[in-house]
Amino acid sequence: MSQMPATTALRAPRRPVPARPELRVVTGQAAVSAPPRRLPFVLFCSALLAAGLMVLLFINTSLAQGAYRLHDLRVTSVALQEDEQQLREQLATLESPVHLSKAAEEIGMVPGTVPVFLDVSDRSITGKPTPAPTPSSTETARPTKGATSGTDGGRTSGGN
Repeated sequence: MSQMPATTALRAPRRPVPARPELRVVTGQAAVSAPPRRLPFVLFCSALLAAGLMVLLFINTSLAQGAYRLHDLRVTSVALQEDEQQLREQLATLESPVHLSKAAEEIGMVPGTVPVFLDVSDRSITGKPTPAPTPSSTETARPTKGATSGTDGGRTSGGN
């Protein structure tokens, strides 16, 4: 074995070459049957693409409608906030002490005096009771809301 050449020891054994298959001519009938097999797949892909585009169009339209609705709601919200602010300012004006005192004078109320307290347990009075001041004659001459002006129940204050 020492006499054997080195190249033959490293070579792999040869495999047998398979025989070539026998070739034959294909008739026209097999070629005609191939396109109908592809047609359903192409139609399915086209229908799937069209359905996807329709869904995308529907989603896009829904988002656009939502955006318009959101804009309208924001505009309404801003208008309502402005109305609320105006009403708060009007309420603050009506609750002011100056306005309340003028309204009280218009309906004939007079400022309060020093309060007097009654103790029920021993029947004592704390403070000095004083009558409320009477409104001035110019204030009583003013008609109140809802009263008719110019008539005095059919009577006049002039000499009759």
